[in-house]
Amino acid sequence: MASDAPNPISVQMARGSYQFKVENSTTKNLAIGEFITTPKFSVGGYKWIIKYYPQGSNAENKGTYISLSLEVLNSKSVTAEYELCLLNKYGKPTSKSWIKSIDTFQPSWCYGRFIKRSALESDYIKDDYFIIACSITVRNETCAMLRSSSFGVFPYNLAEEFRVLLERQQDTDVTFELEGENISAHRIILASRSPVFRAELFNSMVETNCKCIKIDDMNPQVFRGMLHYMYTDFLPDIEYLVSEGTSDMNIASTILYQHLLVAADRYALDGLKALCEIRLRRTISVDTVVSLLDLAEQHNSRSLKEECLEFIAEPKNFVKVALTKEYASLGNSCPSLLDELRWKIESAADN
Repeated sequence: MASDAPNPISVQMARGSYQFKVENSTTKNLAIGEFITTPKFSVGGYKWIIKYYPQGSNAENKGTYISLSLEVLNSKSVTAEYELCLLNKYGKPTSKSWIKSIDTFQPSWCYGRFIKRSALESDYIKDDYFIIACSITVRNETCAMLRSSSFGVFPYNLAEEFRVLLERQQDTDVTFELEGENISAHRIILASRSPVFRAELFNSMVETNCKCIKIDDMNPQVFRGMLHYMYTDFLPDIEYLVSEGTSDMNIASTILYQHLLVAADRYALDGLKALCEIRLRRTISVDTVVSLLDLAEQHNSRSLKEECLEFIAEPKNFVKVALTKEYASLGNSCPSLLDELRWKIESAADN
């Protein structure tokens, strides 16, 4: 082949997994906002680093949390699926220190409240060290080399193949009607992912024999998002679900993730619920915190609830939140939340 001919080889996915050992005693006394960086590592033709903030990246948290930031160095924008977590003293990841997401890095995502400093000290440090683990999958249309597989081994991606199966609607055997729209799926996949679907599709005579099942209280976009997670283990890109011409993508995505959390709770999809909690924790503000707190209480979302309570308990935030109509109505709809908030404020004052 001529040397100036275009390279005919392309790769759709490139993956990499890394672990970094961090010494606690030499890093824990850094000031708030100060960080150390991991060595550079390569995934999909891009250079990456992780920044670790021992006392957190934001002064507002007063050193209560550690922060982690995942950053791409040699690109203005790249979309990647990733997992970021700490390994506990037994070398295992835990749900409270685990993030799984798909985002566009421009060039970084920072998790300011990754985990409490006290939890790091008690559960993750062994012999003065703890482990940061990271796994990244880059979506790349024309990556010139296989960067994450051994020689002769094609980088199969089960999640991608299942996504294609869903999108092409191949060999589907059940259809759901939502707001007059039909969406088809595969019974065996839904049943394997959700005990609720398993009971509905195989244990109930009505749904077992029914080719089209009507769902009255969920819109099609939310159902599609839930199906995408059930087939791939990831949330879809937000543009995949939000209608064209939407003026404020931030508001639209917040509403969507709220509805997805409700759907996840309904169908016992704990992984989807955790992913929605992670996304919604990013959106906490004076304007959203009360509705998110109410949502977390109704659907037993402990991490989101705790984050909302801690946000409101901050004196500067409480003054603003207490003046909103949503906060005034919270006392009528769920007075127990106000009791928990008072306890949180009193505890913060004592400390």
